[in-house]
Amino acid sequence: LPSDIFYEIIVITGDEKGAGTDANVFITVFGTNGDSGRRRLRQRFRNLFERDRTDRFVLEMLDMGELQKVRVEHDNSGLHPSWLLDRVEVTNTANGVTTIFLCGKWLDTKRADGRIARRGRESWLEILHGKLS
Repeated sequence: LPSDIFYEIIVITGDEKGAGTDANVFITVFGTNGDSGRRRLRQRFRNLFERDRTDRFVLEMLDMGELQKVRVEHDNSGLHPSWLLDRVEVTNTANGVTTIFLCGKWLDTKRADGRIARRGRESWLEILHGKLS
């Protein structure tokens, strides 16, 4: 069975007016060995996901092998939930391999472009090999 390893998750928020979000953000990482499950991205006492900012997280997860896609979502909470996600970079700290998932899309229930799916109060998108699926 694959063992747990640490992954560094880098989340880059876009540089447009209103790009930052107050909502709670979650990620699921998918690879050839399975998926991470839905994980909340948080740091105590830090205001995360602000315009043109890079936020870093370290998550202990299953060794997922070759990464295939990430699902990024938020719960539409807070005064300004809408969010422009520029990209996500996931590094397997055991082997140093970084996979970059380009996005450049809004997670916002009011900015529907047909590529962002929604379930109830949540906005989410899946980014596949650097492209939206």
